[in-house]
Amino acid sequence: MNQRILVTGARRGIGAALAVGLAAPGRTLLLHHLGAGAEAEGVARQCRELGAEAEVVQADLADGAAVQALAASAGDVDILVNNAARPSNVDIGVLTLPEWQETFAVNVTAPMLLAQALGAGMAARGWGRIVNVTSVTVRLGGPSGPSYVSSKAALIGLTRSLATVWGPSGVTVNALSPGAIRTQGEIELAGGRDETDPAILAGQAVPRRLVPDDLVETVRFLVSPGASAMTGQVLEVGGGLVYR
Repeated sequence: MNQRILVTGARRGIGAALAVGLAAPGRTLLLHHLGAGAEAEGVARQCRELGAEAEVVQADLADGAAVQALAASAGDVDILVNNAARPSNVDIGVLTLPEWQETFAVNVTAPMLLAQALGAGMAARGWGRIVNVTSVTVRLGGPSGPSYVSSKAALIGLTRSLATVWGPSGVTVNALSPGAIRTQGEIELAGGRDETDPAILAGQAVPRRLVPDDLVETVRFLVSPGASAMTGQVLEVGGGLVYR
């Protein structure tokens, strides 16, 4: 039976690694992105090389109607990975209401709308997996701004609520909390420097910067048949940066 998998924010970084990591014969990857499609097409090509089918889909996750249209066009999705996120490093002293609302629109409302639309079908079919990508900043309180940290905390609340609702129907809902993952986006924010951060390494039990591929096996487990008893959980994959 073919499985349909929707990964949001899949053009690079964590989303791309998870999409490629889930690619296999008998699976169709729906790779969501916003903006230029060259990188997303490259990810789709990698998925196809691994025997999966792959389609690139676009939507502005800040637009509720666009999110609902994405869900409608996706068809019967079996696995949903809500990875896309809007960063926000705006300090509370200058934080505006639009900044707060736009961050929540992408980081909380869009995952809710996709889960609402696609999770109902999973429940009706008696099987499904939803993975929401949160952030270690919820445990640390930063360094991101309050709108980002609060939105990721809200996503954890959504995860647990949906796990309770859909557990009897064979649908699991879990959260993946990456630690200090080295991504291209982080390097760009640092002005192109790819430097090891001694403070991060000093706080981790694993003495190296983590990369997106470090998250893949955890997600493979979460979406597997063998993870049917795990739901409503937040899995910290951060090299021991924090402990639960």
